[in-house]
Amino acid sequence: MGTISDKGISEVEEFLKSKFDKSAPTSGVPSIAEPATASSRINQLVLPDEERGRMPFTKDKYVVRENPQLVQWERETRKFLRNLSPAHGHRISAVMIYEWATGISVKELLEQGGTASPDLRKINQCLRHYFGKPYQTYIGGRKVPRAYKVKSGYYIRRHRPMTITLYLEYNEGVLNP
Repeated sequence: MGTISDKGISEVEEFLKSKFDKSAPTSGVPSIAEPATASSRINQLVLPDEERGRMPFTKDKYVVRENPQLVQWERETRKFLRNLSPAHGHRISAVMIYEWATGISVKELLEQGGTASPDLRKINQCLRHYFGKPYQTYIGGRKVPRAYKVKSGYYIRRHRPMTITLYLEYNEGVLNP
């Protein structure tokens, strides 16, 4: 055995301690090759870790091609809901939002041979996301087959969007409605 030093650690222990020192920089693989030299250009370009922005959305569920019409109708739906007073409850339908946003009466559109069905489906999809299952009711004496109940105190800015495009804007705090 080796001799004991003044601190009480033998030479073998000192040798092993220096060999397996955790604070010493080590490479992952033992090699006789010299370490790669760092690029000065990249060092000038790269920001320090504390100054970098947020990580981008990289989850698989975000790598989806969205329907641009659905994104636009959700934006219009949120604008409509933003204009509702939170002081009391409301009953709304997709037809109301369509007529408000376009200025075109659905009844007149149907009489002229046109259709608003694709747009109304997208609006109903958005409303179903925000308010759940629709129900049949009468609004202003007219039968409304798909109406949604907006409870008093409802603020659209507190609810996350259903489309990923608007969800990214919502997370950044730049979504207008």
